[in-house]
Amino acid sequence: MKKYYLIVLISFLIFYLSIFLAPYFAYLGETSNFWKFISICLYAVYSLICHQMPQRSFFIFGHKMAVCARCFGIYTGVLVGMIIYPFIKKLDDFKIPNKWYLIIALIPMAVDGTTQLIGLRESFNELRFITGFIAGFTVVFYILPIFFEMIYKKFK
Repeated sequence: MKKYYLIVLISFLIFYLSIFLAPYFAYLGETSNFWKFISICLYAVYSLICHQMPQRSFFIFGHKMAVCARCFGIYTGVLVGMIIYPFIKKLDDFKIPNKWYLIIALIPMAVDGTTQLIGLRESFNELRFITGFIAGFTVVFYILPIFFEMIYKKFK
C-alpha cells in the first residue's frame, strides 16, 4: 500500500503546486508570450473544477490563483490530510470513520455557502478557505481507505 500511497500523494502534490504555477506563469507572461500561454492553459484546466471568480480568490504574484479561496482550502486540507494520514491510520486499514464526522465537517462549508447564496450575508475569502480546509482534510479519511481497498482487491 505504501507504493500506492506515495503515487497518490505525489500526484496530488503536482496538482496542488500547479495552483501556484498558474499565477506565477501569468506573472512571467507579462513579458513573455510563452509563459502567458502556459498560464492560460493552466487556468483553463482548473476552470473545469472551479469558477475562478477573482473576488473569491487569493492573489499571488499580482494574479489570482488557479482556484478560488474555498477550493484552495479544500485542496490544502486534502494535502495536509494525505500527509498526516499514515501517522494516524494504517494504510491497510480500510475501515472508514463514522459518517457523522464527515457530515459535521461539511456543515461549516454548507452554512457559509448557503447563507451567501440566499443573500443573508457575504462571505470572505479567509472563511471560505477555512471551511474548505475542514472539509478537504476530513474527506481524505473517507476516500483513501476506499481507494486503498479497491487497490488491495485488484492486486491481492
